[in-house]
Amino acid sequence: MRLVRHGNALEELIVKLTTAHEKIDFAVAWASSGTAAFTEISNRRKKINKAVIGTHFYQTHPDVLDDFVGDKRTRFVLQPQGVFHPKLYVFTSGGEWEILIGSANLTRGAFDKNSEVMLHFTNQDAPDSILQESQDIISGYWADGDEVSKQIADTYRNLWKAQQPSLRRVSSNYGESGKFKAPIHTSIMSMSWDDFFRAVKKDPYHGFSERCDLLDQVQREFRDSPNYSEMSLGVRKTIAGLPNDYNDHWAWFGSMKGAGYFHQAINNNDPHISAALDEIPLEGGITEQHYRSYIEEFVKAFPHGRDGVAVASRLLALKRPDHFVCLDGKNRSQLCKDFGVKKTDMNYDRYWDEVICPIMDSVWWNAPVPTSKSQLKVWAGRAAMLDALFYQP
Repeated sequence: MRLVRHGNALEELIVKLTTAHEKIDFAVAWASSGTAAFTEISNRRKKINKAVIGTHFYQTHPDVLDDFVGDKRTRFVLQPQGVFHPKLYVFTSGGEWEILIGSANLTRGAFDKNSEVMLHFTNQDAPDSILQESQDIISGYWADGDEVSKQIADTYRNLWKAQQPSLRRVSSNYGESGKFKAPIHTSIMSMSWDDFFRAVKKDPYHGFSERCDLLDQVQREFRDSPNYSEMSLGVRKTIAGLPNDYNDHWAWFGSMKGAGYFHQAINNNDPHISAALDEIPLEGGITEQHYRSYIEEFVKAFPHGRDGVAVASRLLALKRPDHFVCLDGKNRSQLCKDFGVKKTDMNYDRYWDEVICPIMDSVWWNAPVPTSKSQLKVWAGRAAMLDALFYQP
């Protein structure tokens, strides 16, 4: 009898036991393909007596379901009562048996980064009644599970794909790089609304009231003339962060003065700019699909390139300052440092995943709507106001 707690050692043990024994029974909450342990079990599936794999929270990879489509010995728990959460492996050969029980699922994480502990014992350590009880438990799970058809596997894959962004956010894993500070270690995400409001008011480089007035003015323009292309050139340049005589503070929230081709597109009233902004509703929630549709149309205004997150986010931040911040050269370093993400090679995917998603998960962003007029003005532009916290001249 011994404890196994290192992922590599655990995976090697499962491979060894799968190879050595005649029959395998197991029940796990989740499984992922591509590991040596899963591959060994899959390749020797004729040894499986009964196997049960859970799918709760979409933590089981869809490749696992594909691998066992139509396999009558392997069933899946697709809709559990509560959370299906066992980790029990039983290996038998005649009168000899070995059992693994503990915390490790049949997943890549269990064999890599997770902290796991498993108890490994054999027929020399415990009576056969333990073997029988373990097999009975797995049989009970198996009776409640479902054999997976190709249709079910395909449906699960579609649902799994749809849930991945949300699952990453729930686990504070923003973006696919996996590099991000825990929210509790960021000064911004855990900040209360009162602290956020006080910090914004202390803006040492721009006037607090003037920031609010600029956002208010732009919101009125969008309400009066929702179509960006129908606005006057001065208004369009103000929204775009370009020099103009309409508003003295056009450069606040991100100056795009040096973006030559962007300047040309605004001067020429490129229809793709307006069409892109039409994809972002003036009120209500903003979804990832809204954002993706905006980007898809926005890039059409730049057939030769020279677009980017700075110019795209400037327009977003002025139309929906409650959801977007202009990420430019003056605030990017400090914002990315606080969130713990790489400031270089920022692209459209990373901007949504690593900047906007954590903003929308922040304490201050989700606080109740304030009642005072001054706080309501900041609330209406709370994401864009991050520029006041991170701006470095």
